[in-house]
Amino acid sequence: MTQFTDLWREKVGEALDAAVDGASAIGALEYVERLLTALDSEPPKIWRAPASSGAEWLELGPWEKHAWKLRIEQWREGYDRVVAGNATKADLAMVHEHACEGAYGDPAYGGNQGGQGWQRIKFPEPDYPPSRMGIDRG
Repeated sequence: MTQFTDLWREKVGEALDAAVDGASAIGALEYVERLLTALDSEPPKIWRAPASSGAEWLELGPWEKHAWKLRIEQWREGYDRVVAGNATKADLAMVHEHACEGAYGDPAYGGNQGGQGWQRIKFPEPDYPPSRMGIDRG
């Protein structure tokens, strides 16, 4: 299992917040960590399964799993450059994309905790899973 250092979290969090103000506070950093470790579990935490399936995550086929492995390796290399202070324009575009996904995407994938991103932009909460699975209704 991949472990992220405090320095890694600090630098990546700063980059996410520079891309989308306050993204880390609403879960973008957790979203990125989950994304980069998605293949550490079985089934991989790539696609959330429909509630009716009885499964939490969908299985990936061998070619799909391989494609995700390559994609995640590229993202990890990009984040390594961000942490080292050598980010390329493409790395910063990746960070922006992940900051948006982590701040405003479906909470089922680790970001947008409590639907705070949706509240921030006054986006109506969807009435269907899997988004409802990621929001604490306590």
